[in-house]
Amino acid sequence: MGNWRLWLGIIACSFLILIAIFGPFFAPYEKDYVEPTGYYYNSSDDFGFYTSPYPPSKKHLLGTDQWGYDILTLLLYGAKYTLFVGIGVAFLRILIGGSLGIWFGLSNKEKKKTKQSIFGLLGSIPAFLIVYFLLVGITINSSLSVMELVLLQSFLMVIIGFPGVYAATYSKTSELRKEQFIIATKALGAGKLRILWKHILPHLRGTLLVMFVKEIILVLTLIGQLGIFNLFLGGTIFRLGGGDPPVYISISRDWAGLIGQWRSFVYDSQWILYFPLLAFIFLLFSFYMLSRGIELKHKSTLQKFPHI
Repeated sequence: MGNWRLWLGIIACSFLILIAIFGPFFAPYEKDYVEPTGYYYNSSDDFGFYTSPYPPSKKHLLGTDQWGYDILTLLLYGAKYTLFVGIGVAFLRILIGGSLGIWFGLSNKEKKKTKQSIFGLLGSIPAFLIVYFLLVGITINSSLSVMELVLLQSFLMVIIGFPGVYAATYSKTSELRKEQFIIATKALGAGKLRILWKHILPHLRGTLLVMFVKEIILVLTLIGQLGIFNLFLGGTIFRLGGGDPPVYISISRDWAGLIGQWRSFVYDSQWILYFPLLAFIFLLFSFYMLSRGIELKHKSTLQKFPHI
């Protein structure tokens, strides 16, 4: 069947990107629309009170939450935050960490070992712990706007994540630097920039592409972990409801935030939790298929042309 994983990943990820861009235009309701509650009376034997949450129906394909918000609408509006933050943070990690790793790996001087070990140490610290304790006092009931919080959260995820990319690209570049064609090129007088552009980057292109997709998965996983602990993209609203349990609300409605916000519905009105959970799992699955497909394609190319 060929590389079906690659095609499946491309189709699924393209579909998700289209949803993230055009989702609000296809949403059945406005983002702040709330299904009203009230009484109904058809006869003396047929009367009562209707209220949220409403189960899936023709009017609400995925149902509503406990306050009457349409779940499909919230998913379509929140997709752009989940997807584009994941892609953007991963791209910056590759750009910064990859550039530093390739440059220092190509230099490969003894004095760089200290810097390389520092980056390796930073990359070994669990990202969740660092990001959580840095954001827990900022994200909840913050005075910052949604976009300001998204940029701040993205910046921290980039800073925490790029050392791991640096360590991987540094190691790969150091190995490539020892190849005979690189040594011969240097002996002919080629400078570092020419070696980088003509030899190193073409050899690392496939590796960096695979690494980029895997970084997207790592970023999305981190966003999901933070969401479970009520640190949502774009900010968290915390409310105390008298005798009721405290409520955490995602301002941006990102998918991980909706999962964290609705995780208490695992036993009752399960559709409220299951639909955003399925959407997030599908998101991770799509990028995993894309990653596997690119890996298989890259391996196939190396087998056909082992000198590359």
